Amino acid sequence: MEKKTTDKKKKQGKSLTKKITGWLHLWLGLVSGIIVLVVTLSGTMFVFCDEIIDLCGGSAKYVQAQANTKKMSPEELLAKFHQQVPDRKAFYFDTYKEADRTFRVASATKPPKDKNVPKAGKPKGRGPRGVFAYHYLDPYTGKITGSTKSYEFFYIVAHIHAQLLAGKFGKTVVGVASIIFFVQLIGGLILWWPKKWNKTTRTAAFKIKSGTKWRRKNYDFHNVFGFYSLLPAVFITITGLIMAYKILTDLTQEAFGGIADAHEIAEQYEPKFDPEKKTLSYADFVDKNFKKFPEARQFRMSIPRNDSATVYNVVTAKFIGLKSLASGKSMEANKYTGEEIQYPKEVIMHEVIEHMNFDLHVGYWGGMFGKIFTFVIGIICTSLPVTGFLIWWGRRKKSPKKSTEVKNIHQHRKEHHEQPA
Repeated sequence: MEKKTTDKKKKQGKSLTKKITGWLHLWLGLVSGIIVLVVTLSGTMFVFCDEIIDLCGGSAKYVQAQANTKKMSPEELLAKFHQQVPDRKAFYFDTYKEADRTFRVASATKPPKDKNVPKAGKPKGRGPRGVFAYHYLDPYTGKITGSTKSYEFFYIVAHIHAQLLAGKFGKTVVGVASIIFFVQLIGGLILWWPKKWNKTTRTAAFKIKSGTKWRRKNYDFHNVFGFYSLLPAVFITITGLIMAYKILTDLTQEAFGGIADAHEIAEQYEPKFDPEKKTLSYADFVDKNFKKFPEARQFRMSIPRNDSATVYNVVTAKFIGLKSLASGKSMEANKYTGEEIQYPKEVIMHEVIEHMNFDLHVGYWGGMFGKIFTFVIGIICTSLPVTGFLIWWGRRKKSPKKSTEVKNIHQHRKEHHEQPA
Protein backbone atom coordinates (compact mmCIF):
# COMPACT_ATOMS: atom_id res chain seq x y z
CA MET A 1 0.00 0.00 0.00
CA GLU A 2 2.83 2.37 0.93
CA LYS A 3 4.60 1.58 -2.35
CA LYS A 4 1.46 2.44 -4.36
CA THR A 5 1.17 5.78 -2.55
CA THR A 6 4.82 6.62 -3.31
CA ASP A 7 4.39 5.74 -7.00
CA LYS A 8 1.26 7.86 -7.16
CA LYS A 9 3.12 10.84 -5.69
CA LYS A 10 5.92 10.42 -8.22
CA LYS A 11 3.39 10.45 -11.06
CA GLN A 12 1.73 13.54 -9.61
CA GLY A 13 5.16 15.21 -9.32
CA LYS A 14 5.95 14.56 -12.98
CA SER A 15 2.52 15.73 -13.99
CA LEU A 16 2.93 18.96 -12.01
CA THR A 17 6.35 19.60 -13.59
CA LYS A 18 4.89 19.17 -17.06
CA LYS A 19 1.91 21.33 -16.18
CA ILE A 20 4.12 24.20 -15.01
CA THR A 21 6.45 23.74 -18.01
CA GLY A 22 3.49 23.61 -20.37
CA TRP A 23 2.01 26.80 -18.90
CA LEU A 24 5.32 28.64 -19.22
CA HIS A 25 5.90 27.23 -22.71
CA LEU A 26 2.51 28.47 -23.83
CA TRP A 27 2.55 31.99 -22.42
CA LEU A 28 6.21 32.73 -23.07
CA GLY A 29 5.61 31.58 -26.63
CA LEU A 30 2.56 33.81 -27.06
CA VAL A 31 4.39 36.83 -25.61
CA SER A 32 7.58 36.43 -27.67
CA GLY A 33 6.25 34.59 -30.72
CA ILE A 34 6.09 37.49 -33.18
CA ILE A 35 9.58 38.75 -32.23
CA VAL A 36 11.09 35.25 -32.47
CA LEU A 37 9.41 34.77 -35.85
CA VAL A 38 10.86 38.03 -37.22
CA VAL A 39 14.34 37.39 -35.77
CA THR A 40 14.61 33.78 -36.98
CA LEU A 41 13.18 34.56 -40.42
CA SER A 42 15.56 37.49 -40.99
CA GLY A 43 18.51 35.42 -39.76
CA THR A 44 17.56 32.57 -42.08
CA MET A 45 17.34 34.98 -45.04
CA PHE A 46 20.84 36.28 -44.33
CA VAL A 47 22.49 32.86 -44.62
CA PHE A 48 22.60 32.93 -48.44
CA CYS A 49 23.24 36.66 -48.80
CA ASP A 50 26.46 36.13 -50.82
CA GLU A 51 24.81 33.88 -53.36
CA ILE A 52 21.83 36.22 -53.75
CA ILE A 53 24.06 39.30 -54.12
CA ASP A 54 26.08 37.53 -56.85
CA LEU A 55 22.85 36.49 -58.57
CA CYS A 56 21.60 40.10 -58.50
CA GLY A 57 24.86 41.25 -60.07
CA GLY A 58 23.98 39.24 -63.18
CA SER A 59 25.86 39.98 -66.38
CA ALA A 60 27.26 43.22 -64.89
CA LYS A 61 29.91 41.07 -63.16
CA TYR A 62 31.60 40.29 -66.49
CA VAL A 63 33.04 42.13 -69.49
CA GLN A 64 34.73 41.10 -72.70
CA ALA A 65 38.41 40.69 -71.80
CA GLN A 66 40.60 42.92 -73.97
CA ALA A 67 43.83 41.38 -75.24
CA ASN A 68 47.04 43.35 -74.71
CA THR A 69 45.13 45.95 -72.69
CA LYS A 70 46.06 46.60 -69.09
CA LYS A 71 43.40 47.11 -66.47
CA MET A 72 43.05 50.59 -65.02
CA SER A 73 44.39 51.10 -61.50
CA PRO A 74 41.98 51.11 -58.54
CA GLU A 75 42.61 54.85 -58.07
CA GLU A 76 41.66 55.55 -61.71
CA LEU A 77 38.57 53.35 -61.49
CA LEU A 78 37.40 54.97 -58.25
CA ALA A 79 37.85 58.40 -59.86
CA LYS A 80 35.71 57.23 -62.81
CA PHE A 81 33.13 55.88 -60.38
CA HIS A 82 32.78 59.19 -58.52
CA GLN A 83 32.53 61.07 -61.83
CA GLN A 84 29.56 58.93 -62.90
CA VAL A 85 27.79 58.83 -59.51
CA PRO A 86 28.88 62.00 -57.64
CA ASP A 87 26.13 61.58 -55.04
CA ARG A 88 27.76 58.42 -53.63
CA LYS A 89 30.87 57.75 -51.53
CA ALA A 90 32.87 54.54 -51.93
CA PHE A 91 34.02 52.74 -48.78
CA TYR A 92 35.63 49.60 -50.21
CA PHE A 93 36.36 47.95 -53.54
CA ASP A 94 36.77 44.41 -54.91
CA THR A 95 39.09 43.51 -57.76
CA TYR A 96 39.68 40.12 -59.38
CA LYS A 97 42.49 38.21 -61.08
CA GLU A 98 40.25 37.09 -63.94
CA ALA A 99 40.57 39.32 -67.01
CA ASP A 100 36.80 39.27 -67.65
CA ARG A 101 35.68 40.20 -64.13
CA THR A 102 34.48 43.74 -63.43
CA PHE A 103 35.75 46.02 -60.68
CA ARG A 104 33.18 46.23 -57.84
CA VAL A 105 32.65 49.25 -55.61
CA ALA A 106 30.69 49.29 -52.35
CA SER A 107 29.27 52.76 -51.73
CA ALA A 108 26.60 54.76 -49.96
CA THR A 109 24.66 57.93 -50.63
CA LYS A 110 26.33 60.97 -49.11
CA PRO A 111 24.46 62.66 -46.27
CA PRO A 112 24.13 66.46 -46.77
CA LYS A 113 26.89 68.47 -45.07
CA ASP A 114 24.41 71.20 -44.12
CA LYS A 115 22.65 70.12 -40.91
CA ASN A 116 19.88 72.64 -41.60
CA VAL A 117 18.76 70.78 -44.73
CA PRO A 118 15.18 69.57 -44.11
CA LYS A 119 14.60 65.82 -43.78
CA ALA A 120 12.75 65.78 -47.11
CA GLY A 121 16.00 66.78 -48.84
CA LYS A 122 18.13 64.07 -47.24
CA PRO A 123 18.86 60.78 -49.00
CA LYS A 124 16.71 57.92 -47.81
CA GLY A 125 18.47 55.20 -45.83
CA ARG A 126 19.55 53.99 -42.42
CA GLY A 127 22.47 55.52 -40.56
CA PRO A 128 25.01 58.22 -41.51
CA ARG A 129 26.19 56.34 -44.59
CA GLY A 130 22.83 56.46 -46.35
CA VAL A 131 21.76 53.75 -48.80
CA PHE A 132 24.27 50.99 -49.62
CA ALA A 133 24.82 49.63 -53.13
CA TYR A 134 27.28 47.72 -55.30
CA HIS A 135 28.39 49.16 -58.65
CA TYR A 136 30.27 47.17 -61.28
CA LEU A 137 32.82 48.93 -63.51
CA ASP A 138 34.54 47.82 -66.70
CA PRO A 139 38.21 47.54 -65.52
CA TYR A 140 39.46 48.65 -68.97
CA THR A 141 37.28 51.74 -69.51
CA GLY A 142 35.89 52.62 -66.07
CA LYS A 143 32.33 52.62 -67.39
CA ILE A 144 29.65 51.38 -64.96
CA THR A 145 28.17 48.13 -66.31
CA GLY A 146 25.46 47.77 -63.67
CA SER A 147 24.51 48.12 -60.01
CA THR A 148 22.47 46.39 -57.33
CA LYS A 149 20.98 47.48 -54.01
CA SER A 150 21.03 43.90 -52.69
CA TYR A 151 23.72 45.18 -50.29
CA GLU A 152 21.18 47.60 -48.81
CA PHE A 153 18.57 44.85 -48.60
CA PHE A 154 20.80 42.56 -46.56
CA TYR A 155 22.01 45.49 -44.45
CA ILE A 156 18.37 46.02 -43.46
CA VAL A 157 17.81 42.27 -42.95
CA ALA A 158 20.87 42.09 -40.63
CA HIS A 159 19.64 45.06 -38.58
CA ILE A 160 16.13 43.64 -38.33
CA HIS A 161 17.71 40.45 -37.02
CA ALA A 162 19.90 42.27 -34.49
CA GLN A 163 17.70 45.16 -33.35
CA LEU A 164 14.42 45.29 -35.32
CA LEU A 165 15.63 48.60 -36.83
CA ALA A 166 14.90 50.16 -33.44
CA GLY A 167 18.37 50.93 -32.09
CA LYS A 168 19.25 50.10 -28.49
CA PHE A 169 15.62 49.47 -27.53
CA GLY A 170 15.23 46.99 -30.39
CA LYS A 171 18.48 45.28 -29.43
CA THR A 172 17.14 44.85 -25.87
CA VAL A 173 13.85 43.41 -27.17
CA VAL A 174 15.69 40.94 -29.43
CA GLY A 175 17.99 39.95 -26.56
CA VAL A 176 15.06 39.25 -24.21
CA ALA A 177 13.19 37.35 -26.94
CA SER A 178 16.33 35.25 -27.59
CA ILE A 179 16.59 34.36 -23.89
CA ILE A 180 12.91 33.38 -23.89
CA PHE A 181 13.46 31.28 -27.01
CA PHE A 182 16.34 29.49 -25.27
CA VAL A 183 14.03 28.74 -22.30
CA GLN A 184 11.36 27.61 -24.76
CA LEU A 185 13.74 25.11 -26.34
CA ILE A 186 14.56 23.54 -22.97
CA GLY A 187 10.88 23.55 -21.99
CA GLY A 188 9.98 21.95 -25.30
CA LEU A 189 12.39 19.09 -24.60
CA ILE A 190 10.74 18.50 -21.19
CA LEU A 191 7.28 18.43 -22.77
CA TRP A 192 8.47 16.20 -25.63
CA TRP A 193 10.05 13.61 -23.30
CA PRO A 194 7.68 10.58 -23.02
CA LYS A 195 6.66 9.25 -19.60
CA LYS A 196 7.58 5.73 -20.72
CA TRP A 197 9.84 4.58 -23.54
CA ASN A 198 8.23 1.89 -25.66
CA LYS A 199 7.55 1.26 -29.34
CA THR A 200 4.46 3.48 -29.41
CA THR A 201 6.08 6.45 -27.64
CA ARG A 202 9.24 6.17 -29.74
CA THR A 203 7.20 6.26 -32.93
CA ALA A 204 5.22 9.27 -31.69
CA ALA A 205 8.36 11.08 -30.52
CA PHE A 206 10.51 10.62 -33.62
CA LYS A 207 8.08 10.27 -36.55
CA ILE A 208 5.25 12.26 -38.06
CA LYS A 209 2.19 10.04 -38.21
CA SER A 210 0.73 9.61 -41.69
CA GLY A 211 -2.94 9.66 -42.56
CA THR A 212 -3.89 12.19 -39.90
CA LYS A 213 -5.71 15.52 -40.06
CA TRP A 214 -3.78 18.79 -40.41
CA ARG A 215 -4.06 19.60 -36.68
CA ARG A 216 -2.35 16.36 -35.73
CA LYS A 217 0.25 16.84 -38.45
CA ASN A 218 0.90 20.37 -37.18
CA TYR A 219 1.30 18.99 -33.63
CA ASP A 220 3.72 16.29 -34.82
CA PHE A 221 5.69 18.80 -36.89
CA HIS A 222 6.10 21.09 -33.85
CA ASN A 223 7.21 18.24 -31.58
CA VAL A 224 9.27 16.05 -33.89
CA PHE A 225 11.09 18.71 -35.93
CA GLY A 226 11.43 20.81 -32.79
CA PHE A 227 13.33 17.92 -31.19
CA TYR A 228 15.56 17.26 -34.22
CA SER A 229 16.55 20.94 -34.42
CA LEU A 230 17.01 21.36 -30.65
CA LEU A 231 20.80 21.12 -30.29
CA PRO A 232 21.75 23.29 -33.31
CA ALA A 233 18.99 25.77 -32.38
CA VAL A 234 20.39 26.06 -28.85
CA PHE A 235 23.88 26.53 -30.29
CA ILE A 236 22.74 29.25 -32.71
CA THR A 237 20.84 31.00 -29.91
CA ILE A 238 23.86 30.95 -27.59
CA THR A 239 26.19 32.37 -30.26
CA GLY A 240 23.60 35.07 -30.93
CA LEU A 241 23.39 35.96 -27.24
CA ILE A 242 27.19 36.19 -27.10
CA MET A 243 27.05 38.87 -29.79
CA ALA A 244 24.08 40.64 -28.19
CA TYR A 245 25.40 41.01 -24.63
CA LYS A 246 28.79 42.55 -23.89
CA ILE A 247 29.15 40.61 -20.64
CA LEU A 248 28.84 37.33 -22.57
CA THR A 249 31.17 38.63 -25.29
CA ASP A 250 33.83 39.48 -22.71
CA LEU A 251 33.44 36.16 -20.89
CA THR A 252 33.80 34.27 -24.17
CA GLN A 253 36.90 36.25 -25.09
CA GLU A 254 38.54 35.60 -21.72
CA ALA A 255 37.60 31.90 -21.79
CA PHE A 256 39.27 31.30 -25.17
CA GLY A 257 42.36 33.46 -24.81
CA GLY A 258 41.12 36.76 -26.19
CA ILE A 259 40.85 40.14 -24.50
CA ALA A 260 37.84 42.40 -23.96
CA ASP A 261 39.36 45.82 -24.79
CA ALA A 262 41.25 44.64 -27.88
CA HIS A 263 40.45 47.66 -30.05
CA GLU A 264 41.91 50.12 -27.55
CA ILE A 265 45.08 48.06 -27.21
CA ALA A 266 45.36 47.60 -31.01
CA GLU A 267 45.62 51.37 -31.54
CA GLN A 268 48.92 51.42 -29.63
CA TYR A 269 50.52 49.17 -32.27
CA GLU A 270 49.27 51.10 -35.30
CA PRO A 271 51.59 53.59 -37.09
CA LYS A 272 51.25 57.29 -36.39
CA PHE A 273 50.17 59.60 -39.17
CA ASP A 274 53.10 61.28 -40.92
CA PRO A 275 52.26 63.61 -43.85
CA GLU A 276 55.90 63.43 -44.99
CA LYS A 277 55.82 59.67 -45.53
CA LYS A 278 54.83 58.25 -48.89
CA THR A 279 51.70 56.09 -48.90
CA LEU A 280 51.54 52.95 -51.02
CA SER A 281 49.02 53.11 -53.84
CA TYR A 282 45.98 50.83 -53.94
CA ALA A 283 47.55 49.14 -56.97
CA ASP A 284 50.66 48.37 -54.88
CA PHE A 285 48.47 46.65 -52.29
CA VAL A 286 46.68 44.62 -54.97
CA ASP A 287 49.94 43.43 -56.60
CA LYS A 288 51.64 42.75 -53.26
CA ASN A 289 48.83 40.60 -51.91
CA PHE A 290 48.11 38.66 -55.09
CA LYS A 291 51.80 37.73 -55.18
CA LYS A 292 51.73 36.80 -51.49
CA PHE A 293 48.61 34.62 -51.97
CA PRO A 294 48.90 33.09 -55.47
CA GLU A 295 45.81 30.90 -54.97
CA ALA A 296 43.59 33.93 -54.31
CA ARG A 297 41.21 35.19 -57.00
CA GLN A 298 39.68 38.22 -55.26
CA PHE A 299 41.07 41.20 -53.34
CA ARG A 300 39.13 43.66 -51.16
CA MET A 301 40.41 46.85 -49.64
CA SER A 302 38.79 49.43 -47.38
CA ILE A 303 38.86 53.07 -48.44
CA PRO A 304 39.80 55.29 -45.47
CA ARG A 305 37.44 58.09 -44.52
CA ASN A 306 40.28 60.58 -44.18
CA ASP A 307 43.98 60.98 -45.01
CA SER A 308 45.04 60.64 -41.37
CA ALA A 309 44.03 56.96 -41.28
CA THR A 310 47.15 54.81 -41.25
CA VAL A 311 45.65 51.30 -41.36
CA TYR A 312 43.84 49.64 -44.27
CA ASN A 313 41.72 46.52 -43.94
CA VAL A 314 42.71 44.19 -46.78
CA VAL A 315 41.27 40.77 -47.62
CA THR A 316 42.76 38.34 -50.15
CA ALA A 317 40.97 35.06 -50.86
CA LYS A 318 39.46 32.74 -53.43
CA PHE A 319 36.08 34.25 -52.61
CA ILE A 320 35.06 37.20 -50.45
CA GLY A 321 31.41 37.69 -49.54
CA LEU A 322 29.52 40.29 -47.58
CA LYS A 323 30.74 38.90 -44.25
CA SER A 324 32.61 35.78 -45.29
CA LEU A 325 35.74 34.60 -47.07
CA ALA A 326 36.94 31.29 -48.44
CA SER A 327 40.58 30.13 -48.51
CA GLY A 328 42.19 33.45 -47.71
CA LYS A 329 43.19 35.99 -45.11
CA SER A 330 41.84 39.24 -43.69
CA MET A 331 44.32 41.61 -42.06
CA GLU A 332 45.05 45.17 -41.02
CA ALA A 333 47.91 46.60 -43.10
CA ASN A 334 50.28 49.53 -42.63
CA LYS A 335 49.46 52.08 -45.37
CA TYR A 336 53.12 53.13 -45.64
CA THR A 337 54.66 49.65 -46.01
CA GLY A 338 51.76 47.36 -46.90
CA GLU A 339 52.85 44.94 -44.17
CA GLU A 340 50.46 43.36 -41.69
CA ILE A 341 50.25 45.14 -38.33
CA GLN A 342 51.85 42.95 -35.67
CA TYR A 343 49.30 42.95 -32.87
CA PRO A 344 49.76 41.09 -29.56
CA LYS A 345 48.51 37.51 -29.39
CA GLU A 346 45.48 38.48 -27.26
CA VAL A 347 44.32 41.06 -29.82
CA ILE A 348 44.68 38.56 -32.68
CA MET A 349 42.73 35.97 -30.68
CA HIS A 350 40.00 38.54 -30.07
CA GLU A 351 39.45 38.85 -33.83
CA VAL A 352 39.65 35.06 -34.35
CA ILE A 353 37.05 34.40 -31.62
CA GLU A 354 34.77 37.18 -32.84
CA HIS A 355 34.80 35.93 -36.44
CA MET A 356 34.47 32.30 -35.39
CA ASN A 357 31.41 33.05 -33.25
CA PHE A 358 29.83 34.92 -36.16
CA ASP A 359 30.59 32.08 -38.59
CA LEU A 360 29.07 29.54 -36.20
CA HIS A 361 25.97 31.70 -35.79
CA VAL A 362 25.39 32.28 -39.52
CA GLY A 363 26.49 28.89 -40.86
CA TYR A 364 29.76 29.90 -42.53
CA TRP A 365 31.67 27.26 -40.56
CA GLY A 366 31.17 24.45 -43.10
CA GLY A 367 31.04 26.01 -46.55
CA MET A 368 27.89 25.25 -48.53
CA PHE A 369 26.99 22.33 -46.24
CA GLY A 370 27.12 24.62 -43.19
CA LYS A 371 24.91 27.18 -44.93
CA ILE A 372 22.31 24.61 -46.01
CA PHE A 373 22.28 23.03 -42.55
CA THR A 374 21.85 26.40 -40.83
CA PHE A 375 19.18 27.45 -43.34
CA VAL A 376 17.13 24.30 -42.65
CA ILE A 377 17.44 24.80 -38.87
CA GLY A 378 16.43 28.44 -39.38
CA ILE A 379 13.30 27.41 -41.31
CA ILE A 380 12.31 25.00 -38.54
CA CYS A 381 12.94 27.61 -35.83
CA THR A 382 10.89 30.14 -37.81
CA SER A 383 8.02 27.64 -38.02
CA LEU A 384 7.96 26.81 -34.28
CA PRO A 385 6.10 29.99 -33.16
CA VAL A 386 3.59 29.42 -35.98
CA THR A 387 2.96 25.72 -35.32
CA GLY A 388 2.90 26.39 -31.56
CA PHE A 389 0.30 29.13 -32.02
CA LEU A 390 -1.84 26.83 -34.21
CA ILE A 391 -1.73 24.12 -31.52
CA TRP A 392 -2.95 26.63 -28.91
CA TRP A 393 -5.57 28.08 -31.26
CA GLY A 394 -6.84 24.62 -32.19
CA ARG A 395 -7.28 23.65 -28.55
CA ARG A 396 -8.93 26.98 -27.80
CA LYS A 397 -11.46 26.44 -30.60
CA LYS A 398 -12.45 22.95 -29.43
CA SER A 399 -16.10 22.75 -28.40
CA PRO A 400 -16.72 22.39 -24.62
CA LYS A 401 -18.99 19.41 -25.29
CA LYS A 402 -16.27 17.49 -27.17
CA SER A 403 -13.68 18.31 -24.50
CA THR A 404 -16.02 17.03 -21.77
CA GLU A 405 -16.65 13.81 -23.69
CA VAL A 406 -12.91 13.20 -24.10
CA LYS A 407 -12.33 13.83 -20.38
CA ASN A 408 -15.13 11.41 -19.46
CA ILE A 409 -13.63 8.69 -21.71
CA HIS A 410 -10.19 9.12 -20.07
CA GLN A 411 -11.80 9.06 -16.60
CA HIS A 412 -13.74 5.89 -17.43
CA ARG A 413 -10.54 4.17 -18.66
CA LYS A 414 -8.69 5.23 -15.52
CA GLU A 415 -11.39 3.86 -13.21
CA HIS A 416 -11.52 0.60 -15.19
CA HIS A 417 -7.73 0.09 -14.82
CA GLU A 418 -7.81 0.90 -11.10
CA GLN A 419 -10.45 -1.79 -10.33
CA PRO A 420 -8.97 -4.76 -8.40
CA ALA A 421 -8.51 -7.93 -10.40
